[in-house]
Amino acid sequence: MLFDVLGLVDETTARSIAFAVHAADPHAKITANLARGRLLVDSAVDENTISDALRAAGYPATMAPEHPEGSTCCGSCG
Repeated sequence: MLFDVLGLVDETTARSIAFAVHAADPHAKITANLARGRLLVDSAVDENTISDALRAAGYPATMAPEHPEGSTCCGSCG
């Protein structure tokens, strides 16, 4: 799942966001792209649960659009 997260701008907020996601799913894998404010979450729980956890932590998030190729890359790989 790829999210655009309002407020994802530095390592401190990335840690807070990771904590919120892990509260919903302790086994979630998270990749953050601070430059784009994007969060890639590999989780067993659904996108609404993750979105609700982010919102509750003060970080409203929306699903980011997929790339034309169908990829949900957050763009952090370059």
